[in-house]
Amino acid sequence: MVYQEMTETLSIEEEYEVEKIIEKKEENGIVYYLLKWKGYDDIHNTWEPSHHLDCPELVKQFNREQRVKVIKIIKENASSNSQKKSKNCATKPSARSKTVNELAFETFLATYSHDGPPISVINDVDDQGVPPDFKYVDHYIYGEGVPCQEEQVETLVGCDCLDGICKGSKCKCLKELNGGKLNYSRETSQVKVAPRHIILECNSKCSCGINCINRISQQGRKVHLAIKRFAEKGWGVIATKRIDANMFITYYYGEIITSAEADLRGSKYDEVGRTYLFDLDFCDDGTNENSKCLYTIDAWRYGNISHFFNHSCDPNLVVYPILNDNGDIRLHHIAFFSNRVIEKGEELTFNYTGSFERHDADNVFESDGSFRLEIMDKYKCKCGSKNCRGYFHAV
Repeated sequence: MVYQEMTETLSIEEEYEVEKIIEKKEENGIVYYLLKWKGYDDIHNTWEPSHHLDCPELVKQFNREQRVKVIKIIKENASSNSQKKSKNCATKPSARSKTVNELAFETFLATYSHDGPPISVINDVDDQGVPPDFKYVDHYIYGEGVPCQEEQVETLVGCDCLDGICKGSKCKCLKELNGGKLNYSRETSQVKVAPRHIILECNSKCSCGINCINRISQQGRKVHLAIKRFAEKGWGVIATKRIDANMFITYYYGEIITSAEADLRGSKYDEVGRTYLFDLDFCDDGTNENSKCLYTIDAWRYGNISHFFNHSCDPNLVVYPILNDNGDIRLHHIAFFSNRVIEKGEELTFNYTGSFERHDADNVFESDGSFRLEIMDKYKCKCGSKNCRGYFHAV
């Protein structure tokens, strides 16, 4: 529980112990905590970025206390609404009332999710609410040994399109990887690039604004979704409004870690048959040492709504690598797009087996070609599609 800083007036490193976390806020994608320092009056309380803290237990305690407060407020509101309804004898029977945990989950999402339309929660299966220790984020968390976004922006070169409108062959960004063709339709915003091809969007060094046609993924999630509890699969995500084909859904946000750290975490996740690791391996063709996958996104503890996407052997989502303000191709975005029309009430799914649909499943086979039984036992697929293989495994 020690925080270290170098003051302007001292030439030595001093140590300060955090006594309590008082408040929390987010600015420009960075989470800050208001800290009470042990041995100092409240006048010395300071806001500090989360990556400077080394007091995980205090952070957990603070988050638990915040959730208790939210649940208390929801219970009070639910009780008040119940009393109002009981006084109105003419009230018609309504749909199933949400449980306290459902309302708490929705409040949790409303508090931390700011990347698109509100996310509702549906759970008529059990009494599960917010997953334990899960933190909803609309940005990446950069782990130890991973270059942060500020470092990547320094290397960017932008386009200088006239009037801030990018026009195909005249835009440096579009010419570099797409031969001057638009990545997205001007009329519908649907992606025009074929799957498994990288999308190079305009960046913060470009002359165009956020409404540029070549910034679709940067404009955030526009589809309407709900997190739903399934009896067999647990949490999943469904569409609450029809989604057209080839539309941007969301990024796969989480904690970006090194591949070495991912190997350590992966072995632990395999023990329980669950994993949220997604390799940033678009550029890894195995032929160049400098192109090998160095980083992985882990959405187990930190993540957005994509944390709840389930696997399917017949998915309606496809993955694209995207570059914009992440100048290093080894740190590309993982972006989900619909690969067909998704009707209201339909679950959103993608194929866990192999990044970018490569289906490189060598590590689920024994040397004699038979399936590794421990993989099949731990990663049983419950998608229910006609072509279901019976198991899945992120490779």
